[in-house]
Amino acid sequence: MATYTWPRAAPGLRPRAWSGYLVATVVAGVLYFALPPLGAPEWSGAVLYLGICAATPIAIVAGTRRHRPASRRGWRLLAAGQLLITAAEALTYVSEYLAGGFEEPDPSDVLYLSAYPLLALALLTFVRRRTPEWDLASALDATIVAVAAGLACWVFLVHPLATDADSSTVSRVIQGLYPMLDLVLLVITVRMMLGTGVRTPAFGLLVGSVAMLLAADGIWATLSILEVETFVSPLDSLWMASYALMGAAALHPSMRRLDEPSGVATPDASLGRLAILGVAVLVAPGVQVVQDLRGEDVQTPLTAGACAAMLLLVMARMAGMVAAQRRAAITDGLTGLHTRRYFEQCLATEVHRARRTGQPVGLLLVDVDHFKAVNDTYGHPGGDRVLIEVARRLLTSSGEGAVVARFGGEEFALLLPHTGPDGLDTAAERIRRAIGGTPIAVRGETLIRVTVSVGASCLPEHADTPETLVLTADHALYAAKDAGRNRAVVSTAAA
Repeated sequence: MATYTWPRAAPGLRPRAWSGYLVATVVAGVLYFALPPLGAPEWSGAVLYLGICAATPIAIVAGTRRHRPASRRGWRLLAAGQLLITAAEALTYVSEYLAGGFEEPDPSDVLYLSAYPLLALALLTFVRRRTPEWDLASALDATIVAVAAGLACWVFLVHPLATDADSSTVSRVIQGLYPMLDLVLLVITVRMMLGTGVRTPAFGLLVGSVAMLLAADGIWATLSILEVETFVSPLDSLWMASYALMGAAALHPSMRRLDEPSGVATPDASLGRLAILGVAVLVAPGVQVVQDLRGEDVQTPLTAGACAAMLLLVMARMAGMVAAQRRAAITDGLTGLHTRRYFEQCLATEVHRARRTGQPVGLLLVDVDHFKAVNDTYGHPGGDRVLIEVARRLLTSSGEGAVVARFGGEEFALLLPHTGPDGLDTAAERIRRAIGGTPIAVRGETLIRVTVSVGASCLPEHADTPETLVLTADHALYAAKDAGRNRAVVSTAAA
């Protein structure tokens, strides 16, 4: 499960640089709104706003140089995107105060729209590094959110902007691109939030930054459709907050771990995740209700298509959860081997097949010698390392077609189809030598030699049922232990 951690600052780094940066941007933001009523020149607000914008890429570069994360690609892309946004803001102010404003489309739109792909690529870089393996569960969850958000975005933002008869074609295209690019950022951010990985403070600051940016852009697009012209200045607070949080994320010491690869293959199906998915699947009927209340034509084909897509995605997600639960039920959590219950099912199936075909079935029970002494000397972490390594060696030396399971504690079982007494003795000796031949690391560079005792039995020579096959192998195992351990004994019992 992902957890929040608060790492120490790097040597030589002032641990509160990020909070000092946030305080400075808050002060600048307050002055941005306070100075004009006090009679300050109009350009003073522009200087403060551009100062906050320009400070963001500088903070990202400074934080990257100070903290030296394993990969700098994502942070460099963020800095480049914020630099383009700063240039776009500066061009907007220049056009407004010196040139009286450009006619739409504004040249600054080119810079703004160029920044969004860089921000998206940065977030994608973090996602891929946090989860190197293909995380299908989080991808499906993010796709469900994407379909829901895409439907709402198209109905309430893109379509109205694209069909505005009072704007030119180029202007309509540009205005429609903003919510679509915001949608891309939203989906990638949701994918990062739903995926595995450590939730550091820098992670929270970065997600908060993107959330502020998307909120500001969404409100701006909505009010543009409603032709409200007195909202830009209050919205600046959200944009400034977004820039401030992004800079603070880069300055925080925990940014070194933001893209740290996760050791967890599949994220938990938490209540928060289920709540997000629940809201997503309710978006389509909610869109229809809103359109009906507003007296608009309900876009039935589009909504029905979105509902069908989300239904199929939810079914795929449920199938994945069922498969994951099944894997968890038949897989030992420590060693990755099969569980005893799964092994017993395979044993019953293989015995039934052997009776029908007349082929033999071999069984090996493997017990780690003096395992309690290992736990007492090196603790349970050392004992766990021994069990994990023994399991690995069992898998590599068991041969093709074998079923390997953790039978209980430090005891393991191997089912060997088509193996009679001669092959059974050879397999048992091979496994004994594979485990005892090379020392095992139990603590740092501390190595110990671990041996095993092996009891072997086969059907039909030594037993005729699954129960008696296990019993005769168990008797052989105890015989190996009584004979001094670190040896393999094949049962002599007759069926």
